[in-house]
Amino acid sequence: MPGLETRYDVFLSHNRRQKNWVRHLVALLREQGLRVFFDEDSISPGEDTVTALESAIEASESLVLVLSRSSVFSKWVAFETTLRLYEDPTGTLRRLIPILVEPVDRTLIRLSVRRLDAVDLTDPRTREREFLHFLSSLGLGSQSNLRLPPWPEVSGVEELHVADLRSVTDWGMSGEQLLDRLIDLDYQMFAGLTPEQEGHTAQWAPVFMDHPDTWRLLITPTNEIVGYWHFVPLFDEDFDLAVRGLLHDSEITPDRIRLFELPGRYPIYFVSFGLLPRYRRTKAYKLLLESLFDVVRGLAADGIVIDQVCANAFTPSGEAMCKTFGMSSVVQHSDKGKVFLSTMSEILAKDVCRQFSNAPMP
Repeated sequence: MPGLETRYDVFLSHNRRQKNWVRHLVALLREQGLRVFFDEDSISPGEDTVTALESAIEASESLVLVLSRSSVFSKWVAFETTLRLYEDPTGTLRRLIPILVEPVDRTLIRLSVRRLDAVDLTDPRTREREFLHFLSSLGLGSQSNLRLPPWPEVSGVEELHVADLRSVTDWGMSGEQLLDRLIDLDYQMFAGLTPEQEGHTAQWAPVFMDHPDTWRLLITPTNEIVGYWHFVPLFDEDFDLAVRGLLHDSEITPDRIRLFELPGRYPIYFVSFGLLPRYRRTKAYKLLLESLFDVVRGLAADGIVIDQVCANAFTPSGEAMCKTFGMSSVVQHSDKGKVFLSTMSEILAKDVCRQFSNAPMP
């Protein structure tokens, strides 16, 4: 069991999307005699995850941070990195070592990490030299005969990545400008949408800016928004209206949304989950779903537990998605669509969702 009595040479912090490559890295480091903390086999069944991570980080000589587009938005990676930065805020002990495994917009990397010299494996011409230098920094010396691991691969659709409020503010974009883009996106994604069903910029801008953990964007390397998801935690009376098919999206205003920063159990209403047609591929959907379940787990770790989930499936593909996640159809919406209902725990228990979980829900 990890703890202060167990010492590690390396703690590996990563997002699940890099799990396969990290397994190769763990095997290589252990073959060289290093003691490596790897969540997949270093946390015992039933052990408290947060306590195990805290103890292992404190007991590790170095934290190796695998940097990717997905990891910069992972709350678990942020948690692990924050603990190590707290111990060594100036980086003088060289205890935090970033490894860049795919191109990442530097503005998305937290400043305290961005200032550190990273091992860059994104350039095929220099990655071997960079990797051997990394091994040397761990005290492994000359590795001329070493069998190197396969390099991380980046395919076309993985050029897309997830963005949040920090990204929007880094772009210098206001809430109104963001919502102008998203409303235009909705009209492209959902045929037959009307202004009465959609709502307007002044209505939605404060909802997005005041509740940053209720949405994520999917963007291209040039920051074009190509998809997003958004839900709102409603008061009981409004959630009841949603379940009965009597709530219209254009009626959702900031005063009807619960304060989402306080611990408790919350019913949520899904406002949108969509992609532009040309991006509707499996890997793009997975990116959006991974970001959703990352947020759900992160909130639960802070005592903010999503309970019931309601959605108005506006299109046939929306109905299919609700059914895929085991949601039950309860009523036709009074205007357009079909209302579905479930609980988050039931959704997470579905086989289709288990692939997105690498940490237990609190």
